[in-house]
Amino acid sequence: MPRRPLKAEEVDQHRLILLEEGHCLRDQALAFCASKSRDSGAGLGSTSLATVMQMVANGYGVTLVPEIAAEVEVRDRRVALKRFAAPEPGRTIGLAWRKTSPRRRDFDALGEAVKTAPFPRPPRAEER
Repeated sequence: MPRRPLKAEEVDQHRLILLEEGHCLRDQALAFCASKSRDSGAGLGSTSLATVMQMVANGYGVTLVPEIAAEVEVRDRRVALKRFAAPEPGRTIGLAWRKTSPRRRDFDALGEAVKTAPFPRPPRAEER
């Protein structure tokens, strides 16, 4: 039986484990979970996603994991992965370089490779 998707407002911000202050993933997680201020009352924090995941595995709270990192970071059987209801949070990445860089062709090629790469999707929570 598929699990019901989680609504952002259902996340208990006092149990939310985030990366350290100033990290973009922290700011995006707080924004998505409808935090009213930067001091959200979020519980614990860490400097690495791996440490955050260990804290979750040991029962200290919950966190948001980027889909691209889910397969690696959610390998501990004590961690349950659950998707958000639509619209799910998302992030946009960019590639920027100095106009005068002698590596423009390299950066153009990298950009094309990223745009056309067949990124595999990690298994959905219902599939685990």
